[in-house]
Amino acid sequence: MSLSIRGVIVVMLAVAHTAHADPDVQVDELRLDAVIAVAVRQSPDLERARIDVDLARAQLLRAEGSEDTHLGVRAQGAVVSGSPADPNVDSESESVAVSASRALSTGGTLGVTATGDHVRLAQVGVDANGNPIAGATRYSAGLGVQLVQPLLRGAGPTAFEAPIRQAAQQRDAAALTREAKARDLMVSLVQSYWELAFAWRQLEVRKASLDLAQQQLAYTESAIRAEKVAKSETLAVAQAIATRKQDVIAAEQAVYEQSLALRQLAGLEIGPDALTVKTEALPANAGAPDLDVAAVVRAAFEHSAELAALEASRHAAEIGQSSADSAAKSRLDLDLTAGPVGAAPTARQALSDLVTHPGYSVTASLTLDHAIERRTERGGQAVARAAVLAAKVTERDARARLAVRATRAVQRAKAALASIALGDLAIGLAEQNVTAEQKRFELGKSTNFDVLRRQDELEQARLRHAAAIADYLIARADLDGLTGAILTRYGIVML
Repeated sequence: MSLSIRGVIVVMLAVAHTAHADPDVQVDELRLDAVIAVAVRQSPDLERARIDVDLARAQLLRAEGSEDTHLGVRAQGAVVSGSPADPNVDSESESVAVSASRALSTGGTLGVTATGDHVRLAQVGVDANGNPIAGATRYSAGLGVQLVQPLLRGAGPTAFEAPIRQAAQQRDAAALTREAKARDLMVSLVQSYWELAFAWRQLEVRKASLDLAQQQLAYTESAIRAEKVAKSETLAVAQAIATRKQDVIAAEQAVYEQSLALRQLAGLEIGPDALTVKTEALPANAGAPDLDVAAVVRAAFEHSAELAALEASRHAAEIGQSSADSAAKSRLDLDLTAGPVGAAPTARQALSDLVTHPGYSVTASLTLDHAIERRTERGGQAVARAAVLAAKVTERDARARLAVRATRAVQRAKAALASIALGDLAIGLAEQNVTAEQKRFELGKSTNFDVLRRQDELEQARLRHAAAIADYLIARADLDGLTGAILTRYGIVML
């Protein structure tokens, strides 16, 4: 059964058992850094991103193989036997060649080959009297230097190094994409954690409001027995208690929902004994950093892993375009081979001649290949240009989205800080109003309706204050994710 299906079933169970499944059951508090540690270890997205990085590194290693030095050995033997009517073709031969070659930065290849050959003819012909002439044995040795250099297609360091540089850019893009995914995961975890912390705080406030209503009911019943107030005064309190009990049930359900969302996101266990997650309490207040929109947007642009990854992908596409332009040229290759040779009836003398009295062999060729319609070449260039344009559009769109995200996060943080400051004042005043209204009720100058209204105002003030703190922490996580500070904050190191 998949995790998402299990999550749905757990939600259904939570709904069915809300009446007796109380989140007040003692559970161990789970700190944010512990949640992050589990998520980083078990996240499938991060594991897939790591595999992508390993793949990009392997592709770069493969591309760098074009600079490898190659050693080769070739041994060959041949036996030719003609018909009895034509014995002149009978022969045996053996040859050995040892070579070393390496690609040049110019796009060509330089190689050195040492060869040794042995040829034995069974009969070389007949004399004037028709008598056969005995066969001959011949040994030869040679040393050749070969240069194959493209003059048009694939010529020059730019064309030769293009696959390596392109693979390097793709490796960097994969590594940066992995970091971007790690940042996004951390932001989502932190935001989900503080949303759950707010749900717990909301439950506390709802229960405190219910306690106030129940205390007011007890006082009202006492006052009715003392014939200080009318019996009808209990109606407003009873209604408020029923409503506030509904609010408590809804708050409990919110705790379950947010707990399950956090468990699923972090990869925590979900089961009958693993439903709610007890978070750290929301802080009573928040810091007041100086947040400048322009500065934050600039910092986001400078430190964004997503933008850096897209930039590396664009560079890779531009390198691919240059490579396609080179591949679109006609093929014109120079093949030049030169070196000393020695030949003699014996192997020893052939080697001696190679050193003391060598001959020489020089071979040169030019190979031209040109496609008349050039459809393959033109198509390759068009594909490469489209890839560059697509990369530029994606990068430009990402910059716009990043600017919008950073601006919204700053404004949300500023609004939350202002609301927090006002919230402290509002809570203090609401508490005073509750006390004053209660005294007025005791003096017979007020009603339960007025007392309960003041209690509702206090409840809303506390909820707004808690929501503002959660909003600030959520916005702060988004800002830290944009600049990469969130990884440092929680000790995440990308290897």
